[in-house]
Amino acid sequence: ETLFALGVGGNVVAVGDYDHFPPEVEKRPRIGGLINPNIEKIIELHPDLVITYGSQDVLNERLQSLGIQAFPFRHGNVEKTLGFILDLGRQVGAEDPAQRLVAAIRKSFEDVRAAAPAKKPKIFLVHDRAGGTLGSFYSIGSRAFQHDLIEIAGGVNLFSDVDVETFQPSLEEVIRRKPDIILETLSPPLDAREAAQRKKDWERLGLVEDRIYIEGETYLLVPGPRFGLAAQRISEIVRGL
Repeated sequence: ETLFALGVGGNVVAVGDYDHFPPEVEKRPRIGGLINPNIEKIIELHPDLVITYGSQDVLNERLQSLGIQAFPFRHGNVEKTLGFILDLGRQVGAEDPAQRLVAAIRKSFEDVRAAAPAKKPKIFLVHDRAGGTLGSFYSIGSRAFQHDLIEIAGGVNLFSDVDVETFQPSLEEVIRRKPDIILETLSPPLDAREAAQRKKDWERLGLVEDRIYIEGETYLLVPGPRFGLAAQRISEIVRGL
């Protein structure tokens, strides 16, 4: 996504299994994901550069042994991701576009902050929940980029005191902390019937009235160039729009 935003998408010869934006990526071969990279297929494509996850130590070492340059992506919070965009821009000869992109993202953050309400609602962000149950789900701590976006939008992450990116809290702890807003993020495509059912799951709990949001936009799940859109959407949720 970042490479396309920097104007060098034409050089992208393959993408990961979970890359869906921009639409042009659907025309590219897929070479696996975080836990199942297809090294043989990568080699066949003769890439000059492979952008990997920082946690893919085995893949990074294998590529290095084959003389293929790997560029690990280590994101985490918003600032680390913006730093990665600048680093990637330098790596692929798109330093100026990277600087412009980061500046535009920061400007969008300023606009969102200016619209923030005086009262900061507590937001419980949920992801990777099995449908039909409230027994197993993940939320975010203070190291997640969504934590930063919630603060920029004028909200408070329900688990801002938890020093991790993502973790599994208990339902009892969620109830004890009394969120004002429940925001559940799903991978697209978002089925309207499923979204309605997921909302009912939370409504039956009786924890939050009229402020339950089921969102299926990838920009709420993927750190990168669309940070501005993500912050704007969370701002709308915070303000009840």
